[in-house]
Amino acid sequence: MTPSPESGGKSFTMTEHHLKLLRNANVVWWCAEWGAPCIDPKRPYGNGDMLFDIATLLGELDRTCPHCHEFLNDTDSERHQKIHAETQTALQIVLRTGEFVPGTYVASKYGNDWRKIL
Repeated sequence: MTPSPESGGKSFTMTEHHLKLLRNANVVWWCAEWGAPCIDPKRPYGNGDMLFDIATLLGELDRTCPHCHEFLNDTDSERHQKIHAETQTALQIVLRTGEFVPGTYVASKYGNDWRKIL
C-alpha cells in the first residue's frame, strides 16, 4: 500500500524553488565526531545574507530594497524562510530517490521511504 496522508503517511510537494536552492547549497565538511558533509548553516547558499541569496537565486531580487536588500514585503521574506526550511525534506527526497524532480512525494509517517506519486 502506498503511504498517504489519509493512511497516516506524509506528503510533500517539491518545487523548482526547492531544487534550485539545493543545487546552489554550500556543502562543506563538518568535522564533528567522524565528520560528514553538511550544508553550511551560516552561509547555506554562499553568502551570509540568506534571504538575499534566496531572492537572487529565485530571480526575485527586484522585490528587495536596492540599498539594504531587505524584502519590501514581509510576505516574501516569510515565503523564502518557509522554502528554506522545506529544503530539509526536499534533500531527504533527493537523496532517497536519486533524482532532482519536482512533484508530489509520499512517505510513511515516521519513515524516509519517499516515493513520487505525481
